[in-house]
Amino acid sequence: MALDPLDRATHAARDEPVDRWPEVSAAIMAGVRSLRTPSDPIRVHTDGPPARDDDGSHTYVSSRVVVDALRRLLQRDPTHAPAGIGLRVDGDRLAAIELNLVGAYGVDLVGLASRVRGDVLVEVTRLVGADPRFTAADVAIEFVDVVEGDPNLV
Repeated sequence: MALDPLDRATHAARDEPVDRWPEVSAAIMAGVRSLRTPSDPIRVHTDGPPARDDDGSHTYVSSRVVVDALRRLLQRDPTHAPAGIGLRVDGDRLAAIELNLVGAYGVDLVGLASRVRGDVLVEVTRLVGADPRFTAADVAIEFVDVVEGDPNLV
């Protein structure tokens, strides 16, 4: 009796020796470990004199920390979800944020964008302090899609 192709492939895979698996596994894990998101240091701003320690060093926050915090912020609401978050760092200063959002059908997107800009500004200020040169106008928002229901679940 002839086996179907899936059964033949399953038997062949089970009969195949696995002596190369550690080698293949190591190559896969090396590739995974080499993937990383580039990060820029963003200087923390304080009211008054610059924040420095006893040695005169400044305090910095990784741009990855800012992106992760913004992603969590933008996933809280059923009216929108992040499709992309980009930061522009000029030297050690956060100069601009570019957000690609997916909006829920029926939501006032202009009003939503205004509210999101304010929320983002509050979150950025919480993370890196108040930079007088960084305002809500530095947060660019583009709606890349509109879906029915909660965009976080689509």
